[in-house]
Amino acid sequence: MRNTVLSPSPHQKTIMTAAGPIYLRSHCSPLFIQELDPDSGMRAFTRLPEHEHALLLQIAEREDTMLTIAYTPAGTIVGHIALCPVDAWWQNLEAAYEIGLEVSSNWRQLGIAHQLMQLVFAETTYEEIIVLGMGLYWHWDMAGLGLDAFRYREMLERFCAAYGFTEYLTSEPNIRMHPANIFLARLGKNARQALVKQFFACLLRSNTLPGL
Repeated sequence: MRNTVLSPSPHQKTIMTAAGPIYLRSHCSPLFIQELDPDSGMRAFTRLPEHEHALLLQIAEREDTMLTIAYTPAGTIVGHIALCPVDAWWQNLEAAYEIGLEVSSNWRQLGIAHQLMQLVFAETTYEEIIVLGMGLYWHWDMAGLGLDAFRYREMLERFCAAYGFTEYLTSEPNIRMHPANIFLARLGKNARQALVKQFFACLLRSNTLPGL
Protein backbone atom coordinates (compact mmCIF):
# COMPACT_ATOMS: atom_id res chain seq x y z
CA MET A 1 0.00 0.00 0.00
CA ARG A 2 1.39 3.41 -0.97
CA ASN A 3 2.25 5.66 1.95
CA THR A 4 -0.59 8.10 2.64
CA VAL A 5 1.62 10.79 4.19
CA LEU A 6 3.83 11.16 1.13
CA SER A 7 0.92 11.76 -1.24
CA PRO A 8 1.40 10.31 -4.74
CA SER A 9 0.04 13.44 -6.44
CA PRO A 10 2.83 14.86 -8.64
CA HIS A 11 3.77 18.52 -8.64
CA GLN A 12 5.61 20.13 -11.56
CA LYS A 13 7.47 23.37 -12.07
CA THR A 14 9.66 24.97 -14.73
CA ILE A 15 12.55 27.18 -13.68
CA MET A 16 14.81 29.33 -15.83
CA THR A 17 18.54 29.15 -15.15
CA ALA A 18 21.61 30.66 -16.79
CA ALA A 19 22.07 27.29 -18.50
CA GLY A 20 18.50 27.14 -19.80
CA PRO A 21 15.16 25.81 -18.56
CA ILE A 22 14.99 23.03 -15.99
CA TYR A 23 11.91 20.99 -15.19
CA LEU A 24 11.09 19.84 -11.65
CA ARG A 25 8.70 16.98 -10.93
CA SER A 26 7.79 15.38 -7.60
CA HIS A 27 6.42 11.89 -6.88
CA CYS A 28 8.22 10.42 -9.89
CA SER A 29 7.20 6.95 -11.04
CA PRO A 30 9.65 4.21 -12.07
CA LEU A 31 8.48 4.52 -15.68
CA PHE A 32 9.26 8.24 -15.65
CA ILE A 33 12.77 7.64 -14.28
CA GLN A 34 13.42 4.94 -16.88
CA GLU A 35 12.81 7.47 -19.65
CA LEU A 36 15.51 9.83 -18.35
CA ASP A 37 19.31 9.63 -18.41
CA PRO A 38 21.67 10.74 -15.62
CA ASP A 39 24.02 13.65 -16.16
CA SER A 40 27.72 12.76 -16.00
CA GLY A 41 28.08 14.79 -12.80
CA MET A 42 25.52 12.71 -10.88
CA ARG A 43 27.80 10.62 -8.69
CA ALA A 44 27.48 11.73 -5.05
CA PHE A 45 26.08 8.52 -3.58
CA THR A 46 27.33 5.73 -5.87
CA ARG A 47 30.28 7.39 -7.68
CA LEU A 48 29.01 6.42 -11.16
CA PRO A 49 26.12 8.10 -13.02
CA GLU A 50 24.68 4.79 -14.24
CA HIS A 51 24.66 3.47 -10.67
CA GLU A 52 23.06 6.71 -9.51
CA HIS A 53 20.31 6.20 -12.08
CA ALA A 54 19.76 2.63 -10.87
CA LEU A 55 19.51 3.90 -7.28
CA LEU A 56 16.90 6.49 -8.26
CA LEU A 57 14.92 3.80 -10.06
CA GLN A 58 14.99 1.62 -6.93
CA ILE A 59 13.72 4.54 -4.84
CA ALA A 60 10.93 5.29 -7.32
CA GLU A 61 9.83 1.65 -7.27
CA ARG A 62 9.18 1.72 -3.54
CA GLU A 63 5.70 2.60 -2.33
CA ASP A 64 6.89 4.31 0.86
CA THR A 65 9.18 6.93 -0.70
CA MET A 66 8.92 10.22 -2.59
CA LEU A 67 11.34 11.18 -5.36
CA THR A 68 11.62 14.68 -6.85
CA ILE A 69 13.71 15.14 -9.98
CA ALA A 70 15.29 18.10 -11.78
CA TYR A 71 15.84 17.39 -15.47
CA THR A 72 16.58 19.15 -18.75
CA PRO A 73 14.33 19.39 -21.82
CA ALA A 74 16.57 16.73 -23.37
CA GLY A 75 15.66 14.31 -20.58
CA THR A 76 18.85 14.47 -18.52
CA ILE A 77 18.60 14.22 -14.71
CA VAL A 78 20.62 17.01 -13.11
CA GLY A 79 19.39 16.81 -9.52
CA HIS A 80 17.05 15.07 -7.13
CA ILE A 81 15.59 14.93 -3.64
CA ALA A 82 14.61 11.55 -2.20
CA LEU A 83 12.60 11.01 0.96
CA CYS A 84 12.76 7.46 2.35
CA PRO A 85 11.58 5.94 5.63
CA VAL A 86 14.26 5.98 8.31
CA ASP A 87 15.95 2.73 9.27
CA ALA A 88 18.60 1.39 11.62
CA TRP A 89 19.08 3.85 14.51
CA TRP A 90 15.80 5.70 13.87
CA GLN A 91 13.61 2.79 12.78
CA ASN A 92 11.24 3.06 15.76
CA LEU A 93 10.08 6.50 14.66
CA GLU A 94 6.67 5.97 13.07
CA ALA A 95 6.42 9.02 10.81
CA ALA A 96 9.99 9.99 10.03
CA TYR A 97 11.86 10.09 6.74
CA GLU A 98 15.46 10.65 5.69
CA ILE A 99 16.19 13.18 2.99
CA GLY A 100 18.85 12.77 0.32
CA LEU A 101 19.73 15.70 -1.96
CA GLU A 102 22.03 15.87 -4.97
CA VAL A 103 22.72 18.32 -7.80
CA SER A 104 25.05 17.31 -10.62
CA SER A 105 28.53 18.80 -10.37
CA ASN A 106 27.97 20.17 -13.90
CA TRP A 107 24.88 22.10 -12.83
CA ARG A 108 25.93 23.81 -9.60
CA GLN A 109 25.44 27.48 -8.67
CA LEU A 110 22.17 27.71 -10.62
CA GLY A 111 19.74 27.59 -7.71
CA ILE A 112 18.52 24.08 -8.52
CA ALA A 113 18.92 22.78 -4.96
CA HIS A 114 16.87 25.66 -3.56
CA GLN A 115 14.16 25.13 -6.15
CA LEU A 116 13.97 21.42 -5.35
CA MET A 117 13.65 22.12 -1.62
CA GLN A 118 10.98 24.75 -2.20
CA LEU A 119 8.91 22.37 -4.32
CA VAL A 120 9.14 19.56 -1.79
CA PHE A 121 8.38 21.52 1.36
CA ALA A 122 5.56 23.51 -0.21
CA GLU A 123 3.42 20.44 0.46
CA THR A 124 1.60 20.79 3.76
CA THR A 125 1.79 17.05 4.50
CA TYR A 126 5.40 17.56 5.57
CA GLU A 127 4.21 19.48 8.61
CA GLU A 128 2.90 16.18 10.02
CA ILE A 129 6.19 14.28 9.93
CA ILE A 130 9.86 14.50 10.91
CA VAL A 131 12.51 14.70 8.20
CA LEU A 132 16.09 13.76 9.09
CA GLY A 133 19.20 14.93 7.26
CA MET A 134 22.38 12.87 7.70
CA GLY A 135 25.31 15.01 6.52
CA LEU A 136 28.21 12.59 6.00
CA TYR A 137 31.42 14.15 4.73
CA TRP A 138 32.38 11.22 2.49
CA HIS A 139 29.47 12.11 0.18
CA TRP A 140 30.48 15.75 -0.20
CA ASP A 141 32.14 17.25 -3.29
CA MET A 142 34.52 19.41 -1.32
CA ALA A 143 37.12 19.62 -4.09
CA GLY A 144 34.52 20.76 -6.61
CA LEU A 145 33.46 23.64 -4.36
CA GLY A 146 36.91 24.44 -3.00
CA LEU A 147 35.84 23.88 0.61
CA ASP A 148 37.25 21.81 3.43
CA ALA A 149 34.94 19.50 5.37
CA PHE A 150 34.09 22.02 8.09
CA ARG A 151 33.32 24.88 5.70
CA TYR A 152 31.16 22.50 3.67
CA ARG A 153 29.40 21.55 6.88
CA GLU A 154 28.65 25.22 7.64
CA MET A 155 27.31 25.74 4.12
CA LEU A 156 25.04 22.71 4.47
CA GLU A 157 23.71 23.90 7.83
CA ARG A 158 22.87 27.37 6.47
CA PHE A 159 21.22 25.93 3.39
CA CYS A 160 18.99 23.54 5.32
CA ALA A 161 18.10 26.10 8.00
CA ALA A 162 16.19 28.06 5.36
CA TYR A 163 13.79 25.11 5.09
CA GLY A 164 13.17 24.53 8.78
CA PHE A 165 16.04 22.16 9.62
CA THR A 166 17.91 22.45 12.93
CA GLU A 167 21.14 20.77 14.01
CA TYR A 168 20.88 18.32 16.92
CA LEU A 169 23.53 16.47 18.86
CA THR A 170 23.18 12.72 18.52
CA SER A 171 24.99 9.53 19.42
CA GLU A 172 24.05 7.95 16.08
CA PRO A 173 27.14 5.94 15.02
CA ASN A 174 27.54 7.28 11.46
CA ILE A 175 27.39 10.89 12.61
CA ARG A 176 29.95 10.21 15.33
CA MET A 177 32.44 8.73 12.84
CA HIS A 178 33.83 12.17 11.94
CA PRO A 179 33.58 15.60 13.61
CA ALA A 180 32.55 17.25 10.33
CA ASN A 181 29.47 15.05 10.00
CA ILE A 182 26.23 16.81 10.85
CA PHE A 183 22.78 15.68 11.91
CA LEU A 184 19.83 17.89 10.97
CA ALA A 185 16.11 17.43 11.52
CA ARG A 186 12.93 19.20 10.50
CA LEU A 187 10.13 18.72 13.02
CA GLY A 188 6.81 19.35 11.30
CA LYS A 189 4.65 22.02 12.92
CA ASN A 190 1.76 19.56 13.20
CA ALA A 191 3.80 16.50 14.18
CA ARG A 192 2.23 14.57 17.06
CA GLN A 193 3.79 15.25 20.45
CA ALA A 194 4.29 11.53 20.97
CA LEU A 195 6.39 11.43 17.78
CA VAL A 196 8.45 14.44 18.85
CA LYS A 197 9.12 12.86 22.27
CA GLN A 198 10.14 9.65 20.55
CA PHE A 199 12.55 11.60 18.35
CA PHE A 200 14.28 13.25 21.30
CA ALA A 201 14.50 9.89 23.07
CA CYS A 202 16.38 8.48 20.06
CA LEU A 203 18.92 11.29 19.79
CA LEU A 204 21.32 10.25 22.54
CA ARG A 205 20.36 6.67 23.17
CA SER A 206 23.03 3.97 23.55
CA ASN A 207 23.13 0.33 22.48
CA THR A 208 25.69 -0.43 25.16
CA LEU A 209 24.87 1.73 28.19
CA PRO A 210 21.72 0.81 30.17
CA GLY A 211 19.18 3.57 30.55
CA LEU A 212 20.45 5.60 27.59
